[in-house]
Amino acid sequence: MISQIQTLLPWYNPGVELHQIRDRKKLAAYFRQDLPLHAYSLGDLDDFYWPKTTFYGEILGKEISRVTLLYHGEGLPVLLALGPEGFFGDDYYHSLSPLLPDPFYAHFSPGLEKYFLEDYQIDDHGEHYKMDLVEPGDFGKTSSRSPFRLNANHLPELQKLFHQSYPENAFDPRMLSTGRYYGYQFGGELVSVAGVHVYSSRYRVAALGNITTHPDHRNRGFARLVTAHLCRDLVGEVDTIGLNVKADNAPAIHLYQSLGFKIAAKYGEFSLKKRFLPLNFLEKG
Repeated sequence: MISQIQTLLPWYNPGVELHQIRDRKKLAAYFRQDLPLHAYSLGDLDDFYWPKTTFYGEILGKEISRVTLLYHGEGLPVLLALGPEGFFGDDYYHSLSPLLPDPFYAHFSPGLEKYFLEDYQIDDHGEHYKMDLVEPGDFGKTSSRSPFRLNANHLPELQKLFHQSYPENAFDPRMLSTGRYYGYQFGGELVSVAGVHVYSSRYRVAALGNITTHPDHRNRGFARLVTAHLCRDLVGEVDTIGLNVKADNAPAIHLYQSLGFKIAAKYGEFSLKKRFLPLNFLEKG
């Protein structure tokens, strides 16, 4: 029947059959095939994040394939669609698109955004790198100064620092309960912080995030100090430590490389909102 429709309507694309997958064992096996690429998704299998996740994928025999994650956290829902070049094609897009919220934020492997151009208004937030800690350094020699662990009592001054130095960041106050946020004070003020977007002792993975220093205190080694302290804390607890960084942020990339991180993959970040009318309709008009 589908082949007959395609003969009559060459533009018709039936898509693929996508399933909402809730088998964490199978999802973990899938994400572990490329840990640097999927560190965030693997960590989101943890009970701490699991209720906020929706995983869509194909089922081929007894295995799952081409999985995407939709995460409902603070702010816009975030879609993670990551894989090798050509991994997600037009067929996958046609099945996934009706399942997506409007609007949403996305992390796409290079080129995937082209499938969304006709139906969505897209704001490009630039190329990013996924980095993976592959050669841990001697974090203990970074400085004699001591960062301290942040907790819920530090939330007001942490939010103040983010407002001053990193207003566009995605910070979920719940993350302080992981115990994996470290800060540094100067003159009695919190001036630098390093934390995690994802942390799971069960899946032995962490993704660093919300790393920033007050503009008045940059280039003094504070960011390296707190990040190194955090990494030293994590190395004995997890097997994979990753992070995302914008490709044009040379100072941050240099810092991470000095701590033993390597660039593992490229991806893009985008904001998407459904068009009132498809682009091809507007062009014909």
